Amino acid sequence: MTTMSESRMRLHFLSLVLLCCVSPSSSFTFKYDYSSFVACGPHQSQALTEFMNEFDSSHCNLSDPFNGVWCDNSTGAVTKLRLSDCLSGTLKPNSSLFRLHHLRFLVLIDNNFISSSLPSEFGSLNSHVPSSFNNLSFLLLFDLSHNELTGSFPLVRNLTKLSLLKISNNHLSGALNPSCSLFELPHLRYLDLEYNNFSSSFSSEFGNLNRLEVLSLSSNDFFGQVPPTVSNLTSNLTAVSLRKNNLEGNIPEAFYTGASLQTLDVGHNLLTGKLPRSLLNCSSLELLVVDHNRIKDTFPFWLKALPNLQVLILSSNKFYGSISPPERVLTSYAAIDISGNRIEGQIPESIGLLKALIAFNFSNNFFTGHIPLGLGTLSFLAYINVSHNHLKGEIPQGTQITGQPKSSFEGNAGLCGLPLQETCFGTIAPPTRQPSEEDEEVLNWKGVAIGYGVGVLFGLAIMQVIASYKPEWLVKIIGPNKRRN
Repeated sequence: MTTMSESRMRLHFLSLVLLCCVSPSSSFTFKYDYSSFVACGPHQSQALTEFMNEFDSSHCNLSDPFNGVWCDNSTGAVTKLRLSDCLSGTLKPNSSLFRLHHLRFLVLIDNNFISSSLPSEFGSLNSHVPSSFNNLSFLLLFDLSHNELTGSFPLVRNLTKLSLLKISNNHLSGALNPSCSLFELPHLRYLDLEYNNFSSSFSSEFGNLNRLEVLSLSSNDFFGQVPPTVSNLTSNLTAVSLRKNNLEGNIPEAFYTGASLQTLDVGHNLLTGKLPRSLLNCSSLELLVVDHNRIKDTFPFWLKALPNLQVLILSSNKFYGSISPPERVLTSYAAIDISGNRIEGQIPESIGLLKALIAFNFSNNFFTGHIPLGLGTLSFLAYINVSHNHLKGEIPQGTQITGQPKSSFEGNAGLCGLPLQETCFGTIAPPTRQPSEEDEEVLNWKGVAIGYGVGVLFGLAIMQVIASYKPEWLVKIIGPNKRRN
């Protein structure tokens, strides 16, 4: 059972992963060119006005650069619509929205579509485009994330030009069967379905989406094995998150020479077997997360061949053996978490050569011997946890270590020195102040916050890593990042 102090330490560790290894400026925001704005055509203006009147839209500010309507210079047709965090009501099947047939960009995020299902009309957003426009399916970007939508996966069969589809953080459910219209989107490059209630096997039809560059299915109920057909995706995929599902079996050997993968997160599943050695073909890999599975393997020294790997999270699996040979220790990591495994032997002295190391968690293993002195000299080290091993001797007294909580070293009967109360000279350090009733109440609230926040924070870290990937094709469509001041 995870104690509150362990939760707090893990939260600290994940905070550091987020801060040190994920760009805080990365986000999927939108910038539009106001020079292209002209008055919308009368019929389009009427449809738009009627759509706004279907909701409580009193909080919508169309002069906000993050909200607005954009029309085609020549036709006056609405081509871009973004309304964020300002609509409240039910999105109806006969909504005037579906009279805006020329939409290319539709972004309705963080609204409050109360108890509404996704209407099937989304599948025909472009089906009524007049033949004079060559019957184009114009919609390129479709974002309905962070709403209260229910129902099954929306019909999108006619949206054949779609490049980005985000319907994350809703209450959508049901199966993604092989016949699902999702698998008929040949140009799809960014797919985000995370934080819904989809429940089905991981369809081999995902292999049809061979232009995908970002795939996030985390926090759903996908089950079964990851099919070999995912190998069809690996030449373009840059970020994959399958976290918090019920996937089982081996991670397939699906990564071929030239794979573009930068981020892989399959944590919190039921995966077994060994880490796929084909990951060696992912020379751009920066973040590898496989925590809370049933993977049984020796420590993956072979990952040292990946020059860009910065974050390695292997915690709560069945990794075993020693990491002692100093010549085999990786040297480029910023964060390592191998806690909750069966690693034994000594922590190698050469771990002190990891000059970029910021977060380090070796807790709940079977390490013996001393804590390497070099850890006390790592100037960037902000978090260390070696608790619940079989370590002994004096804790190195460097600035980066003495500032750690004593819980980071507890559970090692032979350890002594600050921050533990046990000194190395046969005396006991003065006891710390007992918490008052007021302190205890504060700690209880912190425990609640931490219990909720650990998973959320890690999910945020992964989402931010995924969101930080903005390929050239998407920059051309939506423009560079722009943040509110």
